[in-house]
Amino acid sequence: MINTRTLTSLAAAVLGLTMMAPNCPTCGPHPGQARPSNAIITASGLTKPQFDALPANAIVMQKGMRTTKSEIIARATKQRADAMALRQKRVRDFQAHRARVFSAEQAKLRTKNARLYAELTRLHRVRNESAAPGARA
Repeated sequence: MINTRTLTSLAAAVLGLTMMAPNCPTCGPHPGQARPSNAIITASGLTKPQFDALPANAIVMQKGMRTTKSEIIARATKQRADAMALRQKRVRDFQAHRARVFSAEQAKLRTKNARLYAELTRLHRVRNESAAPGARA
């Protein structure tokens, strides 16, 4: 495991990190120099293990903006939590809508069944009355 607090520019070069001096975006520190605490690391091209090896307070250039690794992680965590909350809300909304539709369909079926049962009862009564021997007089 890499001790990220003592990560030198030489170790960063071995890992493939691109580092820039704070005031000069085109030139970086000499490979023999220790990494200054305010060095900026470009996020493009970093692999996950390289990003994980960075200290939490490392300044990272991402999409033209300077931010720290901990801010990037916090933003990603918040976006993940927001996405999960939105998904759960949509599932709840869908289930509520499904229950309303199902309830309405059940009410329609109960009404149709009641009418059918009433009609069958009426037909059965008519049939029994016409089949009774003393019914005709």
